[in-house]
Amino acid sequence: MPTTISESSGISRAKPVRVRVQLLAVLLGVLPLYTTLILYQLRRDEPLSLEGFVFYLAVISPVAIVIAFLLLRFLCKENPRDLNLKPGKLKSDLLATLILILVILVFNVVSNHFLAKPFPGAASDPSVRNLFENLASNPGLLALFVSLLLLLGAISEELIRVFLLSRLWKLWPSAKGKAVAVVISACLFGLIHVYRGPIHVIWTAVFGLLMALWYLRFGRAVPLILAHYVTNALQVVVFAILVQ
Repeated sequence: MPTTISESSGISRAKPVRVRVQLLAVLLGVLPLYTTLILYQLRRDEPLSLEGFVFYLAVISPVAIVIAFLLLRFLCKENPRDLNLKPGKLKSDLLATLILILVILVFNVVSNHFLAKPFPGAASDPSVRNLFENLASNPGLLALFVSLLLLLGAISEELIRVFLLSRLWKLWPSAKGKAVAVVISACLFGLIHVYRGPIHVIWTAVFGLLMALWYLRFGRAVPLILAHYVTNALQVVVFAILVQ
């Protein structure tokens, strides 16, 4: 029998090589992207530019998607469909998407209301408002942004989320281990949005917690992607209308 890792360590009874594979997948597919985004935002001296934001969505997001799929297929020896932890159908996924959109919008309104009290005046970076004002003044780019770029961003961010969670849950399948993984993913997601200011960091961490818990409960990736995209697109469209 091959050597296994003891359950007392909190790690699943998997071959050591498989444990190393999951850890390596996280190191190669998740940490470089998150670390780069966080450090860039903490060290940047210039306002966030529309060009930089478009570059992230049009270039970095697709690269992150490709890397995650390659690691899943050739390193972890899994099919991308395996990221769906539970069976489902398109109809049920679409219904789940609608419910999740409503939950996210309610959480957005409620959390921003309560977070505005302990963080008065801690609004988003003014450069973010300028960014979206510039976007709204360019109808062609706005249409491309809403129809494609935001979708790429939603796919990459949710794919990285479920990739990270599914790798960690294979290592620590206990209830406590899964809970810790959920918190880790939520905190990382909040930190990569530090450019929006403290309120938005906390909100996106809450958003990340909600999405991770949803994935833990229902095990389907498509509703996460669609709900993420639709809520982001709604915010951009509403903002574009308001600044006209």
